[in-house]
Amino acid sequence: MSDNKIDFQSVPNQKAFIVYKKREAKSKTDVRIADVFKQDILAASRDLKDTTFKLYMYFISNQDGFIGGLSKIDAIAQTGISESSYKRAIKELEEKKYFVYTGQRVKDKQDASLPLYKFYAIPSVGSN
Repeated sequence: MSDNKIDFQSVPNQKAFIVYKKREAKSKTDVRIADVFKQDILAASRDLKDTTFKLYMYFISNQDGFIGGLSKIDAIAQTGISESSYKRAIKELEEKKYFVYTGQRVKDKQDASLPLYKFYAIPSVGSN
C-alpha cells in the first residue's frame, strides 16, 4: 500500500481494512496456533448456530493435533455460553460430524478412562 492507494478493485460502499494479527506472546500459555483455512471457518459460521459456532472456535483455537480433555467449565468460561447452550452445541457438533466419537477410550494421567472424540474443522465424511 503506497500513497494511501489500495491494491484491489473496490465497489461502491466498501470499506478498506487491514488485519493485524502479529504480536508478542503475553505468557507461556499464550501460544500462536496453526492457520485454519478461511473457507472452512466461513462455512462453519453458515452451517452452525451462533452458540455452536462459539464452541467450534473454542476447539479450532488449538493447534492441529492437540490432545486434551474437554472441560465444560472452561469451554463455558472461555466462550461465554450457558451450560444449556453448551449441551446443545456439543449435540449439534456431533450431529453435523464436526465432533466425532472414535469408539475408543483413553486414560488420563490419573488413569481415568475417557471417551475419545476427534474435532474436525470441516464435517467428517465417515472416517474416525
